[in-house]
Amino acid sequence: MPDKSIGRFAIVKLWPDIKTAEDECIARIKIAAQVLGIECIEVKANGLLISDSSVHVSKANVDFVIHLHYDTPKLYDAFSFVALWNPIHFYHEWGYERTSRNLTTHDDFLSCSSDAADDHVARMVRMSSTHLPANFHLYHSTADVMYPPSLGDCKLFYAGINWEAISGGRSRHQDVLKRLDKTDFLRIYGPTIFQGVRVWANYKSYVCEVPFDGISLIKEISKAGISLVLSSQAHKDSELMSSRLFESVSAGALVICDENLFAKKFFGNSLLYIDSRSPSEQIYTDITRHLEWIHTHPDEAIAMITKAQEIFLQKFTLTRNLADLYDGLAERMLKLSAQQNPPENPAPKVLIYFLMTNYDESVLKAHIQNINVQDYADFYPVLVVDSLVSNLYRPKIEELLATSSFTIELVELNYFSYGIHPKIKANRPLGSVLSQLLSATEGFDAVMFVAPNEKIFSNHISVLAGALQRKPDVHCASTAAILINGDAPVHHVHETLDFGHVNPVGPTGYGRFIFRVSAIPEDINIALQYLHGRPLAVLVGNNNIDQQLPATIIIYLDTIFPDRPYKDAHENQIINAYCSQVFRIAIGQDKYANPLVKTESVSRIPKFNLKAIYRRWISTQIRAVLEQGLLARLKALKRKLGL
Repeated sequence: MPDKSIGRFAIVKLWPDIKTAEDECIARIKIAAQVLGIECIEVKANGLLISDSSVHVSKANVDFVIHLHYDTPKLYDAFSFVALWNPIHFYHEWGYERTSRNLTTHDDFLSCSSDAADDHVARMVRMSSTHLPANFHLYHSTADVMYPPSLGDCKLFYAGINWEAISGGRSRHQDVLKRLDKTDFLRIYGPTIFQGVRVWANYKSYVCEVPFDGISLIKEISKAGISLVLSSQAHKDSELMSSRLFESVSAGALVICDENLFAKKFFGNSLLYIDSRSPSEQIYTDITRHLEWIHTHPDEAIAMITKAQEIFLQKFTLTRNLADLYDGLAERMLKLSAQQNPPENPAPKVLIYFLMTNYDESVLKAHIQNINVQDYADFYPVLVVDSLVSNLYRPKIEELLATSSFTIELVELNYFSYGIHPKIKANRPLGSVLSQLLSATEGFDAVMFVAPNEKIFSNHISVLAGALQRKPDVHCASTAAILINGDAPVHHVHETLDFGHVNPVGPTGYGRFIFRVSAIPEDINIALQYLHGRPLAVLVGNNNIDQQLPATIIIYLDTIFPDRPYKDAHENQIINAYCSQVFRIAIGQDKYANPLVKTESVSRIPKFNLKAIYRRWISTQIRAVLEQGLLARLKALKRKLGL
């Protein structure tokens, strides 16, 4: 094992409660890891171990995480690879912008030798300093060659779901399989019942369902001796091969493959080919001719299998893929880091204020965790608590701060204006608090604020500081965010930076931003101290925001910050007078942020409380109307909404 390696990695099992083809891939990856003496553990999309739901995967317990799908972004704090296994057409079917953007939340990519898939992410990261095009490879393959070359029973193996039986349609594959079913050559494997339908009910060649255990399917292919490997049009368009090719070669069987260019490019004349674009009669004829040739030329057929396995061993085994990944991981991470935070440029000294308006032990522990995990060296953490809270809970606060591996300064100030009785307090604008904190930024290059409802990943400061480190003219930078409501993550990356209003469903957030201290105007207080809902708007000012590709912060929507009333209309006038240009910033206009727009990604999340969000959004609109004194508009809005 390379130095400093833990010897353990995780793999995301996106649908832990159902059996899918990913289970077969995961089983084989675990076998390959075991061969190499590495542990592979399974986690849910949110990073919780499937074997122990109380443990989150992190850089402290794994070397990296592999995600096999595009439906969810990175939701865990560990170096993450995403496998580029899917045809481009699939992204369009699932929502191209959302699913493609999910890929770039990961730290690196695993190629499957498809130019289309690799170029897809290369286009997205070509202007980014936080990512590089795919370097390592991972195929939906097997750990190693599992059976020597053999024609077995000289039967034609085929496995699939037979989607046409569910949809009621027909395909050329189905016509060919029906013809082959009348011979005694074919053996069909796949689910007996899928979505309540006996998908292979009328096929005499159907044998049985094969468990997803990484072994059984290969064994059945080896028994048959010949394998029919057919691709979907989407796979052919992206020159991506299904796992069947790798399984069949590993099983020591001779492959009859369609015209997918991946097969011809890498395996050449070690396979037999058909052209699935031909009429079904021609496809059937070509397959039967191949079968006749195999029967009459067994030695030549075995020689082809041997050649295919030699090619397979050079590039496509999972043991080789994982070994290459581990051998090159440290160098790859250094290269990514040097591009993001170039060592020849001075690293900015960053002051970070962690805000805590009321005493909440869980918030305090979360802030300490935010601090402890950071991989950026030159930052100075400060916990900002309310004076009254500090007086009441100071021993407990100091006890918890002492557990941190960093020295955390404790600063007390008033988030509220108190009367002569402690229970009587008035709201103090959050901007006034931030203004007070900015007075202590001398000696620092940059400043950040992290809200009580935000979690930052271990590379968060590095990503933001890197933007200032690479470009001395950048005054402000930000990352994307992941929005989470309770246990249900919103399945998209939140990029919207819109300072025109406060959106509780798609908040702009606080910890997403870093500000260069020297770029903050000296007269900032003539505007900042009067703002409560959008104080960061004047810190951005008329500067452009250098938006970074990673999504390294989580904002929890079930806690609203700041949680006290603010006047959108009044704040608009202050912001407009001080820095009207900020209203023109509309980065990543996010269609998912509007609760009145029903989208696939939101409607598919059963635990996301859309009714509560809808009511909250309506109340925000009504409050804005009241503040502007437009009673007629209020009545019209009420009639429209049925209130």
